[in-house]
Amino acid sequence: MMIINIANLDFRSALRKRSKTDMIILHHAAAQGGVEAVHRYHKNNLGWSGIGYNYYVRKDGTVWEGRGLDKVGAHAGASFNNRSVGICAEGNFETETMPDAQKQALIELVAFVLQKYPGCVIKGHREVAATACPGRFYPYAEIVSGA
Repeated sequence: MMIINIANLDFRSALRKRSKTDMIILHHAAAQGGVEAVHRYHKNNLGWSGIGYNYYVRKDGTVWEGRGLDKVGAHAGASFNNRSVGICAEGNFETETMPDAQKQALIELVAFVLQKYPGCVIKGHREVAATACPGRFYPYAEIVSGA
């Protein structure tokens, strides 16, 4: 059974609920560190309300709530944030491979989101924006087919 950890993050402003959800967008952090570090970076360096992702998955397979399941994110541009769940994996998958525990947690998390929002299309960030994210070594096909 998947456990979603709550970090009790302090957001700069209230988060809005999405009115529709038809997409899951997969990301990598391109960095190491926990959900709190990503939250601080997005809040203090980028000026956002806080972490832009709905969920964050550590290399050890722990799953952390970012903005939560039903909130508008800040991860793929306004036209996609309003309709998608953003899931970010710790690490830089342009240069490293994903640990099995993290991959398994991502498969379970994507399946969980699909249970809540059946029929969602799953995309890598690079499919909706000019970026290398989630990285060339991100096991996209395994995660999508496993869910």
